[in-house]
Amino acid sequence: MKKTLEEELNQEWTQNFEAFENAAREERKKNVNWDLVKKRCNSKQIEAIKLFVEYRLYETAASIAEMDLYDFIKLLISLGISRG
Repeated sequence: MKKTLEEELNQEWTQNFEAFENAAREERKKNVNWDLVKKRCNSKQIEAIKLFVEYRLYETAASIAEMDLYDFIKLLISLGISRG
């Protein structure tokens, strides 16, 4: 039985998830201007950004930063931090 495109994409994503996530993590890491982050953010926001860069946990990072999710995403955008 022939797989649908959706099934093929799902299989590819599942098989390569770790590689995709590692590539995205590396992109986030190289994308952060830590001097700018340290200049514009408080200590809780800095810790939240570190967590986000490593694990891409939006809600958890926003909670650590004591921000709502929308404001945390706006902060990432304003700092030029990749969200992929």
